[in-house]
Amino acid sequence: MRNITAFRILVITGVLFAAGGAFAQEPEISRETENLPSFNAGGNRRYSLGISPQFGMVYGQVEEIVYSGGKTKNELLSQLLWDMKPLFYCGVLLDFGRTDPMEKWGFFSGLSFKAGIPARSGKMEDRDWQSTESTALTNFSSHDNETKEFFWLEGTAGVSFPIKSLVALRTYIGVSYMRFSFSGWDGYLRYATVNNGQYGSVSDAQEIALSGKVINYTQDWLLAAPGVSAEFRFLRLFSGALFFQISPLIWCADVDEHLLAGKEFKDYTRWGLFLEPRARLAFNPGERLSLSLEFAYRYITGSRGEVYQRPLTGGEYSLGGEAGAGLSMMDTGFLVKIHL
Repeated sequence: MRNITAFRILVITGVLFAAGGAFAQEPEISRETENLPSFNAGGNRRYSLGISPQFGMVYGQVEEIVYSGGKTKNELLSQLLWDMKPLFYCGVLLDFGRTDPMEKWGFFSGLSFKAGIPARSGKMEDRDWQSTESTALTNFSSHDNETKEFFWLEGTAGVSFPIKSLVALRTYIGVSYMRFSFSGWDGYLRYATVNNGQYGSVSDAQEIALSGKVINYTQDWLLAAPGVSAEFRFLRLFSGALFFQISPLIWCADVDEHLLAGKEFKDYTRWGLFLEPRARLAFNPGERLSLSLEFAYRYITGSRGEVYQRPLTGGEYSLGGEAGAGLSMMDTGFLVKIHL
């Protein structure tokens, strides 16, 4: 399933990037180069390619939910939160579009790849609500979280429109694939005592220390979203841009391995709400170089679907209820763009 998902996103983003470059081919027409801003690369070239090494960090959480389906008093049966606080990454951005987007409308496309650096990245917390009498928390555990894998591949393609050479508006479609893989280590658990079906307070439960790896979790996301942006220039050598995307087109597949309980869970969720506001500030000191800072907030909620379970030792999966998945993270990146 994960291999199929990765292959699909590679094909989709490759098509988008190629399509943007194909549509962008136009006959050359003359233009006075002295009218170009000093930081604009390319002379009379109508379109150009940019390559941007990028470095940054994300700060946030990945969420897994199991709904009770009326079997317990609380709406949630289980919630697991995996920290990335913080996680550092490196990558590259390729983009193709008009050399001067303020001059005339045109097509553009981009392809971005980010890879996280494996590290301990905060805590992993697991909560359960198993009581049929109250909505109180019954089980809690906390562990050191290790982020083992972080991959983020994103492709965009769209059209830009200048407004009186002051602002370039863009509309585009973005397709994004993300993969997160974590392990929870050491830590402790507290399980409320049960007497005749009645749960006590989890805060009064004995704290039991744990050692070694406790749990593994992997999430694969596939998103498709329309977007809009506005780019503007100021003080000759500076430019800025604001972006916004929103969409219900969300698919997620995850695998949860509870090593202590000896169980494996697979969730397949879809739809919900994805949104991402983003801002960019760039310094353009030369014709073929620009330095940029980007700030983004990526948020996914409401994705729901089926959960299947089986013993870790193997066997057939059985339907285990309804699951959910979510994501909330800040992304701060530094890019060095080279105009070709």
